[in-house]
Amino acid sequence: MTVNEESLKRYLKSKFGEGVEILDAIKLGEGFHNAGFLLKFKQDSKLKALVMRIVRGDTGWGHDYLSDRASVLLLQHMLYNTAPKQTCIPSIDVVAVLKNGSLASIGDAVEFIQLLEPLTEEHGRPYIEYLLELSRRKALTREDEDMCIKCVAYLSTLHSEKADNRNLYVRHIRDLIGHGEMLMGVIDTYQGDLDFISDEEICRIEVEAVKWRNRLKRKTYRLSRIHGDFHPFGNIRFKPDGSIIAVDLSREMYGEPADDVTALTINYVFISIWQHGLLEDSFRRLFKLFYEEYLNRTGDEDILRVVQPFYAFRGMVVVHPIYYPEMGKEQRRMLVNFVLNVLEDDEFNPNDVDRYLKPT
Repeated sequence: MTVNEESLKRYLKSKFGEGVEILDAIKLGEGFHNAGFLLKFKQDSKLKALVMRIVRGDTGWGHDYLSDRASVLLLQHMLYNTAPKQTCIPSIDVVAVLKNGSLASIGDAVEFIQLLEPLTEEHGRPYIEYLLELSRRKALTREDEDMCIKCVAYLSTLHSEKADNRNLYVRHIRDLIGHGEMLMGVIDTYQGDLDFISDEEICRIEVEAVKWRNRLKRKTYRLSRIHGDFHPFGNIRFKPDGSIIAVDLSREMYGEPADDVTALTINYVFISIWQHGLLEDSFRRLFKLFYEEYLNRTGDEDILRVVQPFYAFRGMVVVHPIYYPEMGKEQRRMLVNFVLNVLEDDEFNPNDVDRYLKPT
């Protein structure tokens, strides 16, 4: 990373006034989390100094992505400046280094906004609309099969991009269990008395998922580019020409391909049970077709020994009473059975999907 000296000088003028002369920048040192530099400058002939701190992204600790490092510095900026008086040094600002080396202040930010191009008719319809149509007609068509295969083609291409970074794979497996948007975070949003699952079963799911974490975190060779939230409720769409578009890539850029595989395939099971109270044959065939095509294209037989805790996460999403309040107790119970049974299998078998839905 290079900082443009003229941009730095302009920034210092904006904060401290005219008459700025940069004297030196000396590295103070680095620890596991941060590296520090002492910036010396004059302002109207007065000697001044600032410590420039940067969060390291090469040591793990959840600082792997630029967004992680920004969040750390923004939080510390707020904490320094809201600490009890006379107990902490002040934080002056948080600045972003742009591609051209110039600096932009973000220390006074109170929120961030992402700007996107809008989805239009050119981007087609959400995949869920096609799956609900299939649910009503019950007869699988060639178009239904083609859409499933196009999902496989998208994922197999995406997952073919590999990365060599132990920290990112271990992080993804850790986040699967403990991140606020993932397994335990989802479970913590359940409220009130639940008639479809017991506290003991929730505890069992969490404990078994942790056991799976300790098996999976060594499989760092599997690190791949992922989508992160590959589900049919708006994130997967099909254009009028039949081509696929996937939006809302989420959470992590690199991780375990099983995240994407389970995000879609759990919905073949869920939608059928939600709409019919059972796994209807057309959705069973889509479920099996996805795995057949994915394994043929990727040769990734190892994924059958990895999907289990990801199905636990995705399963606890689709049985959530807030997301799908109209779903009945018996329907939710089948999906809980699926989660509990899959967690018990060392190797997942797509042909056993009916067995997984039965009581343990």
